[in-house]
Amino acid sequence: MELKLYILKYLPVLIYRTKGMAAPPNPAITSIYFDNEDLDLYQGRLEKSEGAEAIRLRWYGDMDSSEIFVERKTHHEDWTGEKSVKERFSIKEKHVNEYLAGTYTLDSKIERLREEGKKSEQDLQDMDKLSHEVLDSVKTKHLVPVIRSFYNRTAFQIPGDARVRISLDTELTMVREDSFDGKPRAGSNWRRTDIGIDYPFSQLPEQDVCRFPYAILEVKLQTQSGVEPPQWVLDLIDSHLVEAVPKFSKFIHGTSVLLEDRVDVLPFWFSQMDRDIRKPATKGIGISRTNSPRGSFVAIDNATRQRVGGGHMGSKTPSQASEQYQNDDIEVVVESEPGEHSSQNEDTATHYSNNYDGAEPPNEATSLLGRQNRSKSWLHKINPFSPTNKPMHNGRHSEAPFTSRQDQPNKRIAVPVRVEPKVFFANERTFLSWLNFAIVLGSLALGLLNFGDSTGKIAGAAFTVIAMMVMIYALMLFQWRAERIRRRESGPYDDRIGPTILVVVLISAVVLNFYLKIISH
Repeated sequence: MELKLYILKYLPVLIYRTKGMAAPPNPAITSIYFDNEDLDLYQGRLEKSEGAEAIRLRWYGDMDSSEIFVERKTHHEDWTGEKSVKERFSIKEKHVNEYLAGTYTLDSKIERLREEGKKSEQDLQDMDKLSHEVLDSVKTKHLVPVIRSFYNRTAFQIPGDARVRISLDTELTMVREDSFDGKPRAGSNWRRTDIGIDYPFSQLPEQDVCRFPYAILEVKLQTQSGVEPPQWVLDLIDSHLVEAVPKFSKFIHGTSVLLEDRVDVLPFWFSQMDRDIRKPATKGIGISRTNSPRGSFVAIDNATRQRVGGGHMGSKTPSQASEQYQNDDIEVVVESEPGEHSSQNEDTATHYSNNYDGAEPPNEATSLLGRQNRSKSWLHKINPFSPTNKPMHNGRHSEAPFTSRQDQPNKRIAVPVRVEPKVFFANERTFLSWLNFAIVLGSLALGLLNFGDSTGKIAGAAFTVIAMMVMIYALMLFQWRAERIRRRESGPYDDRIGPTILVVVLISAVVLNFYLKIISH
């Protein structure tokens, strides 16, 4: 509540309505994420591979919603010059199964939209292309529904002004949709039908559900280059109300928790999951009571009215977001996931919210993983900075009460590392430097072998062997570093043993040449 009141001092709650809608829309957002048994999409999104895809089906409101959005996110590295994009098109719920089976196309819908003139010809071509590409990915990669995410979203934004947008997702829950373990959760349908939006989904077994105990706060900024964000946004980011977790993904978190026996790489924020993220209150941040019981609410209302009128934030500027807001189509809803690079929104901060919104505070029975009766001790096994790799429970060493992980190998944590082409070029330049040294040493050896006396020939043979060792070492080191760079490992990349051995061998050869020359006289 404190977090919401602080934001309301500067931004109003933005409610989207369509024509003819009397009551406020249901804030629930549900998504079905697709992947295969090898979790290739999970791996690509986690490691931020170039061209990595995320495919999901999303709907707004309750289970009676007839319009389903098919969405595809494509990740692009910054050095490629392309922006990561999110594309989508809508389809009727009754046609989803037929579409995924390849027996339904959007031809009739596209023709109807062309006759109505609601979409440009380019938009219609893009829609048709996207529908075929998504279906092709589903078929070729053998994608099936894997994870469902559910949450209630509250959006904060001044209407028509997209410079500062904030979304707060509460009651976040991830649910298994797959049948990898032989349990037909969804059967032949594209989503399971035994649940709706009835949080906290108490009818599900604990191994099928992950209730995230924190809210997700996302701050999205559209500021001109060189323009600082509003001071109140910076104060919020640095306050005790939030904990920064860049690149957080509901899909990645849900998959890594619910399908932990199938994943080998874990998201980097898992190292934070074994501790309480709450922090001491920051002075000057938050809401304080006044003598008047209505004083604080009056102040919030006045501040909101002033900003809606354009007094503090300045005059409104036309933007694509404002045009979408004035459009009555449902696609105006802002629903960018945390961790996503939007083409219009490059300065994005993602945070855990310390506002629990009714969820139980974390303890040893309810960890930040959001699973009941899950020991937090196994996180120490995968965290190299943990003081011990033995499970802890109530201060004593014990085994995890939920599942036994004695036979599971330690899992690798994927740390976000930005890799640009210059990193590969630097590795190649280092390799060429080693080869240059080997060529110089080999030339010296050939000179001694061809024109030296008996002592010189012995030294030449020694230098020849060393030159060949240098070339082999340089090649092995180049391949080793290139593989680690491709896997986006954080390091270290240095080798202290190899250069030491080469220096010792080289000194030995020089000393041998000197000794043989001395005793020959």
